[in-house]
Amino acid sequence: MVLTEPREALKIARAIRHPWYRCQSLSMVAEHWGNAVQRKHVLAEALRSAEEQTQINRIVTVASWPLRVMASVDRDAVPQHLGRFVELANREPHSLRRADSLFALANSVSGSSELWVLVIPSLVDALSLSYGWKTDRLIAWSIPMVRTVMPEALGPLVARHRPGNKKQRLEESLATMFDTR
Repeated sequence: MVLTEPREALKIARAIRHPWYRCQSLSMVAEHWGNAVQRKHVLAEALRSAEEQTQINRIVTVASWPLRVMASVDRDAVPQHLGRFVELANREPHSLRRADSLFALANSVSGSSELWVLVIPSLVDALSLSYGWKTDRLIAWSIPMVRTVMPEALGPLVARHRPGNKKQRLEESLATMFDTR
């Protein structure tokens, strides 16, 4: 709808009661409609919607939606918001939830090592405290970002991965990455 009736899409997005879905919908509107000023206003509204969540990991995870769009619309504003959400994520007591939300933030600014620097240290800390198959998956998915920003953390992260075929493949792929022959 945003492509054919953007003002109607914005109206519908604003009417969504649940802040998670309102944040996502507003982010989609900002991604596809409006001039720079309009997009910035809609993204600010989306971030406010994210902050209406009651759980830290949900606030941070859904905030990754408008931050992803903001990275292409108002890149200069991203570090301030990103830093604020990393600080909030660091207060999440559950290490897997913290890692998951930090991964969402890092992924929202993918390809930007200057923005990853703001997130990856906290993500590595959270992954270092967490365990289980979901942690293993986040470790594997985080390798390219960690390699770019904190290559010294790769070994300890992979060591946290539970033993098995997936860990072995991860170790082999890391050995290939750093093969200097």
